Amino acid sequence: MTELLNLHALLGDSSGYLDALRVPDADERALSLAREKIRSTLRDAFRQPSNFVAKRALFEDRAPVDTESAKLRAPKFRLQGSFQYGTANDCQITPPQEIDQDDGVFLPISFFRTQFGDRPVIASEAYFLLVEKALQPLVEREGWSLDTSKDTCVRIRLSKRLHMDLPLYVIQDSAFTHLAKADAQARFLDEASLRHETELAEAVYRGLSEDQILLAHRKKRWMSSDPRTLENWFANAIGVHGSILRRLSRAYKGMRDAHEMDDELGSICIMVGAVEAYGNIGKPPQGREDIALRDVAREMSHLFQNPVYNPAFPGDDEHCLCIDWDADTRQRICTLFAEAADHLDYATTGTTDKSMALHRARLAFGDRVPDDVSLIKQVGQAALIRSQEPRRQPAPLAPRTRSG
Repeated sequence: MTELLNLHALLGDSSGYLDALRVPDADERALSLAREKIRSTLRDAFRQPSNFVAKRALFEDRAPVDTESAKLRAPKFRLQGSFQYGTANDCQITPPQEIDQDDGVFLPISFFRTQFGDRPVIASEAYFLLVEKALQPLVEREGWSLDTSKDTCVRIRLSKRLHMDLPLYVIQDSAFTHLAKADAQARFLDEASLRHETELAEAVYRGLSEDQILLAHRKKRWMSSDPRTLENWFANAIGVHGSILRRLSRAYKGMRDAHEMDDELGSICIMVGAVEAYGNIGKPPQGREDIALRDVAREMSHLFQNPVYNPAFPGDDEHCLCIDWDADTRQRICTLFAEAADHLDYATTGTTDKSMALHRARLAFGDRVPDDVSLIKQVGQAALIRSQEPRRQPAPLAPRTRSG
């Protein structure tokens, strides 16, 4: 195929499509302010948990209620999800689409041994109840709303556009204490300073083993769920292939939202498909991420015909990222990516008409693609010749003459 037009700038993150998908500054500020208020409220609440939940309801039946090990410590927090991965986008169709920020709540707590292994002293139901009751006054004061319909998190709806999800974790406090001391020494901090830090320190977070982190579930009580697995997988993929993986993921998430398929096609599924597809096709020419978008979309249309496994649970059918797809849904998703590839193929190789190329790009990715043909560049042999610097030619040799 001979490329005739270059849509790299049109679809890029400087002044193109990806730039138009950025979360607006006002929304970033609103999320940041809400996050700090929520964190502060919860840290205060966990200092006096009996103000919100009766002690007998707070701890598991077989746990010692009055021992030192049963005391709650101030929770730590860590940003998760798309804002942590660097793949967050603005929402396009509101309602129902919203900007979602995940802030994990990590409670250092004693575990006790049962026939099912080590389980936290705190009851999972009480964990949800404590968080929700503690946040209720803040929610009412700010005009937010509390959504308790999610089994794996507490959701705070900030507006019609924004919500925050709070997944609730417990971490083995003996491991936390050991790692926190080591981190304090490494950073020349005293332990009192470390206790007052709101963020879960990177060294502590990375140092915990998988069996020292559990996620509270409204129905299943406690689940082994390590958020670091997916974070590490994506970070490793970027280490191999570069930050283009973030841009590809954002572009396809935006495409999904523009075509209102966000209920069927999850963001993690898009990330996994983009990473695998990019690894299959290889690196595009320099300055041609439009070609990468085209070729990766084509490859994803083939990959999505088969099961897409969660990297945190490789080969596990129960955690398959397309487990809810029926045949019709799978076909529509595959068609979405195949048609996007077709549109970009025509836009880059099938026409020299910039207006037509722009039209096809907007058919693929929606009206967040800027309506600006100046962002499309002509390529091909004539443009290539014009773009090359003239070579300096050697001076001709003077003809030899015989003197005399």
